[in-house]
Amino acid sequence: MDSKKDLRTITRKDIAIEAGVTETIVSYVINGNRYVKEEKRKKVEEAIARLNYRPNTMARALKGKKSNHILFIADDIKGEYFGKLISEIDTLAYTEDYFITLCADHQDEDFVNRIYSKFFDGIVIGSASFPLYNIQRLIDAHIPIVLLEIRDYSSITGVYGLINTGLYEGSRRVVRTLYERGKRKLLFLDRISSSGVWSNLDDWRLKGFTDQCSVYNLEPVIVSGCSSEDELSAKLFDLLSSGYVPDGIFGRNDQIALVGMQACQKMGYKVPQDIAVIGFDNTRLCRFSSPTLTSVEIEQKEVARCVMEMMMSLIDNSSSFEKRLEVYLDTKMVMRESV
Repeated sequence: MDSKKDLRTITRKDIAIEAGVTETIVSYVINGNRYVKEEKRKKVEEAIARLNYRPNTMARALKGKKSNHILFIADDIKGEYFGKLISEIDTLAYTEDYFITLCADHQDEDFVNRIYSKFFDGIVIGSASFPLYNIQRLIDAHIPIVLLEIRDYSSITGVYGLINTGLYEGSRRVVRTLYERGKRKLLFLDRISSSGVWSNLDDWRLKGFTDQCSVYNLEPVIVSGCSSEDELSAKLFDLLSSGYVPDGIFGRNDQIALVGMQACQKMGYKVPQDIAVIGFDNTRLCRFSSPTLTSVEIEQKEVARCVMEMMMSLIDNSSSFEKRLEVYLDTKMVMRESV
């Protein structure tokens, strides 16, 4: 079976044909509410496995019924940023009698099928690694979807919600801030990924950084491909030892920026006198580093408000929309000692 096919293609009729039995027998096996001879049961189970069929709880639900349950898929469920954002969304969702579940992006082909087999009223996706074709499959299946625009989603079609949280303009603001302070050798530290998924130029943080560098005719250096903090530190040590010393570092998030700051300090460089450092997300870590970390802040309360307003509109009135719903938000720079 082609994993990129529409989620609704496999039906009980398909299984019946594959197994050489009736649809009634297939239903008995799936529901487990009637006796079926072992030979026929085995044929049905083998057909289900070959076709990768998952019972669609949503389709079986009574028309008009809701689960009052929204799924949030994120890149990093351990980090402070998504934890705080979920807290803000949960506060608003509770007033609407909804529950929010946070789930990591498991980045395998079976993940989207498992999502679809559950009964969620809507899904929020805040993951840069969630495949575009799987997002399209969910939208095509008429599941209310709200995307946090971490990367370029212009290829996605249909009715869904899109919230631009200001990542692109925030990243350009980082470059402008460093440039205004005389920094010309700028270094971008990409995400740490144990699954081998790193940024490319459809990622708004990296694209904003490189685009603004181009405006100033700067040649940025990008450190990517790291699976751990130790590996990132080692790459920075090698880079600094080779003779390339940046005077400005932009970490894709605060944690990564602080790894960069510490590596520079261990090599004997002073922050911000020799190397200025800026992070992204304005987490609590920023206030406790030495020096304290300058960072770009996303307005999480506003993001949460937009998520719930869009989701409620899509759940209650999706058939009345002819195109995607869009909101554009801004970020702000929180200046501290690292610049």
